[in-house]
Amino acid sequence: MTDKRTQFVHTGYEMDPATQAVTPPIYRATTYHQADPWNPPVYDYARSGNPTRHAFEQAMADLEHGVKGFAFSSGMAALTAAFMLLSQGDHLIVTRDCQGGTQRVLRGVFSRFGIQVSYVDTEDFDALEKAVKPNTQAILVENFSNPFLHVTDMPRLAKWAHEHHLLVMVDNTFITPYLQNPLTLGADLVIHSATKMIGGHSDITAGVAVAKEEDLARRLYFIQNACGAILSPDDAYMSLRGLHTLPVRMDRAQDTAMQLATALVTHPQVQRVYYPGLKTHPGHEVAKQTMRGFGQMLTIRLKDARLVPELARHLRLARVGAGFGGTETIISLPELHCHAALTPEERYERQITPDVVRISVGLESAADLLHDILEALDKAGS
Repeated sequence: MTDKRTQFVHTGYEMDPATQAVTPPIYRATTYHQADPWNPPVYDYARSGNPTRHAFEQAMADLEHGVKGFAFSSGMAALTAAFMLLSQGDHLIVTRDCQGGTQRVLRGVFSRFGIQVSYVDTEDFDALEKAVKPNTQAILVENFSNPFLHVTDMPRLAKWAHEHHLLVMVDNTFITPYLQNPLTLGADLVIHSATKMIGGHSDITAGVAVAKEEDLARRLYFIQNACGAILSPDDAYMSLRGLHTLPVRMDRAQDTAMQLATALVTHPQVQRVYYPGLKTHPGHEVAKQTMRGFGQMLTIRLKDARLVPELARHLRLARVGAGFGGTETIISLPELHCHAALTPEERYERQITPDVVRISVGLESAADLLHDILEALDKAGS
């Protein structure tokens, strides 16, 4: 099978091997009988392994072209497990324009364990070169970045990082394994908040990490098993279900996102539109060459921050909230939502100001959604 859409439906883990049921069962058991304890079976205790979770983990590993996947209770749990690969005194380079939760855990938790962090524009290789220290061990790339959708040239970045003997970790949540597979472009570890596009229905909390090589997989499994932030069987089942429909949802949503971005470019209340599908976007050509699409996320900067509350008040279809990736369109205010963990000074330095609005495009009719958002903007400016 060469068509990515077919691979998402037929992952190899969508059928129960015992009964041939076309969906796998949910195994809630915590303990498994050991007929021969000196030669234990594959599953012995739920924290260490679960058949439903294993089905989702292996499906993700196959779709991301890795050797093994590991499912966690949230995207932040998966990211935290990745950071636990580092040791005291290590230095980490992180995409400058990344989600607030990443910066919060690095500053509030890992700094106490001696992990040093530099935030760098991963499109700027001169800045990356200057950021490398003798104790630099890894780089975390968020692609697309949050909220301004900067595009990192993954093949070039991975080549550069490996020349410096750095572990390359990629938060691929915005792009999903449908639009890009970082492991095939040189990355070592790919991470997703499966709560978002993979789950796809705003009804689960999940995370997953996929390792390219066996040694890294062994280290990550030790962390998953030792720390125990595992994905529940029920949420693993829902995550696997979400995988099967991801391509059709993404195709629909990103088609609407392109229409919306094009319409917003000329709107009198909009100062700037950030969307990789636009030819004017700085990362458009890199995205075009390294991805299968431009995704369902876009960000706008309004001409006046006072328009934002009015925009939110006049919306009828789109919802206002902190999440993204669901079937419904979700409007987020980075200052209050995804980057609330940053200090006001940090937000200002990153240009995350009250006039910035992030849009996660859902599955509504494109015509209905455009009418809702454009009408709300018109009313906000009247």
